[in-house]
Amino acid sequence: MSNDKIFAAPLNVEDVADCYFYHTMELPGYGVINGDWDLRRGLDDYLGNVVFAGQRVLEIGPASGFLTFEMEKRGADVVSVEVTTDHSWDFVPYPAFRLEEVLGPRQIVMQQLKNAYWLSHAAHHSKARVYYGDVYNFPAALGEFDVALMGSVLLHCRDPLRIVEQCGKKARSLIIIDMFHPDLEGASICRLAPTPQNFLWHTWWHFSTQFFTQFLAVMGFTTSEALSHQQYHRGKAYTLFTIVGQR
Repeated sequence: MSNDKIFAAPLNVEDVADCYFYHTMELPGYGVINGDWDLRRGLDDYLGNVVFAGQRVLEIGPASGFLTFEMEKRGADVVSVEVTTDHSWDFVPYPAFRLEEVLGPRQIVMQQLKNAYWLSHAAHHSKARVYYGDVYNFPAALGEFDVALMGSVLLHCRDPLRIVEQCGKKARSLIIIDMFHPDLEGASICRLAPTPQNFLWHTWWHFSTQFFTQFLAVMGFTTSEALSHQQYHRGKAYTLFTIVGQR
């Protein structure tokens, strides 16, 4: 059983101007709010066509909460894990003088994302809960889950397999979504994305689908065939993949 004391108290956010929406969302009382990603057309494929009714779900990195509330609409009891104020991102370790230009703005964006989450939480009359803490070390008080969702978050993390391992200890089913790179297919590959030139301070990795299916098999999970799907970022279509593992 979980310990409710570890979950965050909701923030009272009333002004959309104080928010940053990562996903396009339809909010009661506000209408459609445009975000960077619009998953509405391909949401079922994004979520691996998993049935969420009656499931307790651990969600890694809710951003402004679109997936949280969509899973909740489908009958899930959702707990989201988000970074703390002090740890605003898992930054790629570029030299300090280069990172200085993004550290401050990133903290602001993360607070605006949290504001968007809580504004949306209130608009949906949501019962979802949030744990602000270390994604690499889940406390026992989080409890156990039926499903753990890692939706387009592992590419942004220094140690993605540590997160998969942590989720695997908490849940009997895992859903992993990430960008599809056809040039990596055919082998278990995790490719470093940042270079000295591209300054990808926010993105660590490109993955093949086999990278995750092999690791999940090592952990004792049986995986479905990777499902590819089109999603839209600022109007442009991208191909993503979803892998569902069960144990």
